[in-house]
Amino acid sequence: MDIDIIGFPVYYGSSFRGVENGPNKLRESGLIEIFEQKSLKVHDKGNIKVNKIDENLNKNPHIHMKHKEEVFDASKKLSSKVYKSIKKKRLPFVVGGDHSLAIGSIAGVSRALGEDVAVIWIDAHSDINTPETSPSGNIHGMPLAVSLGIGDHDLININNIAPKIKSENIYILGLRSIDPGEKTILNKLNIKSWTSETIHRRGMGAVISELLSDLSSKDIKSIHISYDIDSLDKSIVPGTGTPVDSGLFLDESSNLIKAIIKTGLVKSIDFAEYNPDLDIDNITLNSIKAILNVFATEISRLNL
Repeated sequence: MDIDIIGFPVYYGSSFRGVENGPNKLRESGLIEIFEQKSLKVHDKGNIKVNKIDENLNKNPHIHMKHKEEVFDASKKLSSKVYKSIKKKRLPFVVGGDHSLAIGSIAGVSRALGEDVAVIWIDAHSDINTPETSPSGNIHGMPLAVSLGIGDHDLININNIAPKIKSENIYILGLRSIDPGEKTILNKLNIKSWTSETIHRRGMGAVISELLSDLSSKDIKSIHISYDIDSLDKSIVPGTGTPVDSGLFLDESSNLIKAIIKTGLVKSIDFAEYNPDLDIDNITLNSIKAILNVFATEISRLNL
């Protein structure tokens, strides 16, 4: 399987600058080589071109949604790249940047594969806020809602498709930080989720069995993984904008990735929220390189 590396150097969806440097920092630190060493053919598609803003002039034109125009423009460009990658029978691996990247990646996936794609959301946060429920106005907390057709009209209608995914095909793992408005939406839509506390208490093996059983029962044919590094415990990923205690550990996350990739159904992957400017002694870099190596190893085994 060929891999398309697509960089999304955007921080406009978040509160912290520096996350836009994630794609290039990972390239400099051996991202391409991690995949090539597993005999995978890698195509580096470069970074999405991002419109620059003068934050001193117009920080927040939308009261409840910061930097909408910039995120909207970048999302449309990303959607096109992901769509083209899938149509070439390649696996797009989107590297952020903040998690608003999922707006564009899921838009591209849905355009290529339809709405019956399962989205496995590995994250400390559910990212299912709307402009009305968001305490911060940060769009990186809204991509799941946008993909479900909830929220800003322009964002939800990228590619003139809304909704792009079905709520019953969403699976959130590692959850432990939920805003009140998000809780209402999650309960209303009955979205399946496993908190990190549940995973620690019951064991990742039991959770994986439930996840795979549900995927099988729905006869899912395609999976999109959206991996936020803050799903990991903040002790091993200090270099992220919204770290949270009591997260997943490397072995738990690795076992989850292995199980999902082994299904042979994964068609696209997001990798979000690495902020090298916030890292401490390369602790985060080393942790996520270990995770990236798991992705590469398992994808390469599909070719055997």
